[in-house]
Amino acid sequence: MIDLINLLNLQGELFLLLAAGFFFRKRIVGESFERGLTDVILDLILPCNIVTSFQIEMNAQLLHSTFSVLVVSMVNQLSCLALGLVLYRRCAREKQPVMKYGSLCSNCGFLGTPVAEGIWGAQGVMLTSVYLIPQRIFMWSAGVGFFHREKKNMAVKLLTNPCILASAAGLVLMATQAPLPVFLDKTIRAFGQCNTGMSMFLIGMIASRIKPQDFVDRDVLYLCAIRLILIPLLVLLVCRLFAADQLTTGVAVLLAAMPVAGTSAVLAARYDAAPEYAASAVAASTVLSLVAIPVWGLILS
Repeated sequence: MIDLINLLNLQGELFLLLAAGFFFRKRIVGESFERGLTDVILDLILPCNIVTSFQIEMNAQLLHSTFSVLVVSMVNQLSCLALGLVLYRRCAREKQPVMKYGSLCSNCGFLGTPVAEGIWGAQGVMLTSVYLIPQRIFMWSAGVGFFHREKKNMAVKLLTNPCILASAAGLVLMATQAPLPVFLDKTIRAFGQCNTGMSMFLIGMIASRIKPQDFVDRDVLYLCAIRLILIPLLVLLVCRLFAADQLTTGVAVLLAAMPVAGTSAVLAARYDAAPEYAASAVAASTVLSLVAIPVWGLILS
């Protein structure tokens, strides 16, 4: 069961971190800093955070939750893929790749990890890492395929993704319970502890692109409703149907309620597929998720 007071306090902390990123992006730093910070988080800070999260003692209950989260995530990805083929047929053709990708890929790497860590600690980060494995597979296959049909080197991209490598290393460390050298362990933990602050700072930068008209744009709100309401609702129903435990249900539903992945805007710009719409959808869903996440926490509490 989720402690609602703890969740609200966490949301307050995350909001202030986001506000700092919003202010710095508006007044002090530019686009190149934002791109650089994105690379640092994805290639260094988040992988270190993942490795650290797996350094816990495994027990039967946690092993069951790990397997359950993996299954729920896979079912969710397949469902989102199917939804994308059905829900956007009447939308503008140039926006459809962004909509399909936005349904399939959420921002639970950046935003979901801090939320899970704040509520469930290291267990939450570990389960988030497992939950993200199917998403990263679909992101580099079907997801990229929405924008560009060429899938050359997709397997290489998957196998060399720092977060995938970190998850594999973490699983080995957890299974063997082998300790890392002290200097290496402290270095990894030092970088990993930056994840919440830096991730929310970056999300604040993304949110700085929001425009008032984005909140009345029908297609933006349509995608936000599917991403923040419909998808987590379906995940909750699946968890209830298969009698998943509280930890699995809580992690899976809150991660399903994360906003549209920031890579949507990157891919849209690269392949000239409604980039302005993609940026608006990412920013609007990020802001609205600050309301949606506590609401889902209330439902789960």
